Formats: sequence, C-alpha cells, structure tokens
Amino acid sequence: MSEKLLTPIEIGLTAAIVAATPAASAAQALPDSGPPATPVTYQLTGARLAVAQDVHVGANEEVTDGVFVLGGSLRVDGRVRENIVVVGGDVHLGPGADVRGDVLLVGGALIRDQGARLSGDVSYISFGEWSRRTGWFAWRPHLDMGGLGGWLTLAATVGRIAVLAALMGLVLLIARAPVARVGRAAAAAPLRAAVVGLTAEVLFLPLLLAMSVSLGITIIGLPFVFLLVPIALLLAGVALLLGYTALACRLGEWIEDRLGWRSRSAFLATAIGLVLIVGPTLLARALGVAPEPLRLAAFAALVAGVFAEFLVWTIGLGAALLTGFGRWNTAPPPVDARA
Repeated sequence: MSEKLLTPIEIGLTAAIVAATPAASAAQALPDSGPPATPVTYQLTGARLAVAQDVHVGANEEVTDGVFVLGGSLRVDGRVRENIVVVGGDVHLGPGADVRGDVLLVGGALIRDQGARLSGDVSYISFGEWSRRTGWFAWRPHLDMGGLGGWLTLAATVGRIAVLAALMGLVLLIARAPVARVGRAAAAAPLRAAVVGLTAEVLFLPLLLAMSVSLGITIIGLPFVFLLVPIALLLAGVALLLGYTALACRLGEWIEDRLGWRSRSAFLATAIGLVLIVGPTLLARALGVAPEPLRLAAFAALVAGVFAEFLVWTIGLGAALLTGFGRWNTAPPPVDARA
C-alpha cells in the first residue's frame, strides 16, 4: 500500500483545524449567564409601632429600627434590621423576608415561607391559648387561660372584696353618723333613691365633659379644669362608697333583727351585709373552677351577683345624694314603741 504524502498546504490546514477545535468546544460548554441581576432598592423607614392593627413590611421596604405590634399580626416581605416583638398576633415571613434581629412572640406563632432569611433567635412566651375575636372585636386578642383562668379570676374577686371591705371599715370609723342617715334614707325610699342614683350615673360623665369644655374654651377657666375633674371623681367615689357601706350596714342590721341578734356592732352588721351582697358573685367565681357541669350554675350566679351589686351601688348613691352625703335626714327616724 502506497502512502500519500501531504502537501505543505494540507499540513497547514489540518493544524489550523486541530488548534481551533478545543476553543470551539469550550465556547459551546460555557452556559449563557444572561444579563446581570438588578439590585433591590429599599425604601428606608424607622421603627414600626402599631397597636390593635396589623403591620405589613413591603418587599421594597427596609425598617432600620425594630418593629413592635400589640394586638395585631406582622407580615414581612422586605428587610428588618433590628428585633421584632409581636404581642397577641402572628409573624409571617414571606419568601423575600430578611430579618437581621431576634423575634419575640407573646401568644402567637411564627410562619416562615421558603426562602425567608432570619439571622436572630426566635423566643416564645405563651399564657394559655391565644385567639383573635371575630366581628366587631376582630382586632382584639383573646386569651384563654384554661383551668388557671378560673383560679386567677377567683383570686381577683377575693382581692377586690378585701379592698372594698377595708375601705368600708374606714368609712365606718370616720363617718358613722352619715352612714346611719344614708341607710335610713335608702330604707325609707329605695325606689326614689334608685332613680336618683341611676340618673346620676347616666349624667355624670356628660355633665363633667360639658363643664370641662365650657371652662377650657377660656384662658381664665382652663386652670379650673384640672381641679374640676379630680374633685368630681373624688366626690363621686366618696358618694358611692358611703352609699354602699350604708346599705350593707342596713342589710346586716335587718338580718340581725330577723335572727334575734343584739350585737349592736356596725362593723359586724356591715360585714354580714357585705357577704350577702357579694355572695352570689363569689359563689360564681368559686364554681368557675369546678367541673364543666357546674359552669351553667356559675353563669347564673354571676348574673345575679352583678345585678345585686349594681342595685346596691345605685340605691346607695341615690341615698347619699338625697341626704347631702349623710349630712341630713330625708325621713324621721323610727319611733321606738317602748319609749
């Protein structure tokens, strides 16, 4: 077999093809990177604070300070540099979220989409089961304490009664005679006292607001507004407490007469009357920690207790106003048949 010799021209062409082949293959192997990615431009904002509403950090928003939400939820689609605190709501991190600080959730949950970045830690504080009410109160968080809630409510009721009893004892020490006058007036005309007390309760705030506005529109009367409001609130509190103490004392004396007791102690009579007035409410709170079948009885006792206390507060207030805070009698004292 004869060998064919390549001419110099053919040798040069062959070398050129061999040299160009790796470069072409390498050029075909490189992927097309396309145009460079466009950087995201953030709109800088300061701290985000919200109460009773939801907060949304947009995709083009960067919060330079922290985010605090009370009674609402938070959705982050942008960037947050500092910490996040949400009380009574959830935190939702979108796919483009970038949180550089920590996240503190009080009674809520963290929802994190794929792609969301969180550099800090997540802390949870929970007191029972949190939920958000619907309807007119959709913004308000609701806390269900479970079995612990009934005990806390009972403790709060006992504490309130203890404080009320201490204040009533102080009233008896300071104003024993006015308490007797108010009690006699309430016993003599309970319906009249109830009407006067209910009228005072309804008109107190509108009248106080109208007087404050009328005084506040003038420079001379403006300083009197700062005196009118606390004095009016103090007098209202004194009238309520005086009337409540007088009715409790009068009710206790009536029970003593029916049972044939002769203690003649205003403190003992007032204590008996207080127990009778707040007894249904205290019973309802005690049944609140009982098993489920007794919850209906607890609700009925609570309704009765609230009505009884409201009635005593109203009649006592009316009797206190009718007697000028116990300074005079509206009805003559009862005549003793043995005299």
